[in-house]
Amino acid sequence: MAQFLHIRVEDIDLLLPALQVHEVIGLEQRTRSAEDHAIWRDQVIASCDLGFILQRCSSALSHRHYGVVYSPDASSDVQPVLMLIDEVLGLRNPTRDQLHKLPGIVTTAHGLFDGIWIDNKLGLKAYCANSHWPANFLG
Repeated sequence: MAQFLHIRVEDIDLLLPALQVHEVIGLEQRTRSAEDHAIWRDQVIASCDLGFILQRCSSALSHRHYGVVYSPDASSDVQPVLMLIDEVLGLRNPTRDQLHKLPGIVTTAHGLFDGIWIDNKLGLKAYCANSHWPANFLG
């Protein structure tokens, strides 16, 4: 099974495919910006608050502590994006029996997530990000 980076944005836990994560960056107070771009390794890349993308954005915008440089598409043709998040919870190796399809009717969430990971032993659950996000996910 694939390995995932377990992150948290406000009240939502997410698993990102680890092979698509380039770097996790601790953000200093002055770099916790809501600007639409960031400079990473001498490249200008898109930047977004993941809480805003997930419609969870509150007044916490200026309080995000981490950034994840992530390729929203598994192909190398797509430039990475800096996503502002609250917490990094570690690497996870979900087993097949811990992964479940998203319930209910098809919604916007189905474009970003493959399913839900539930680990009853650890008492954790998280949405599993697709390896290919829609081109318009930034808005």
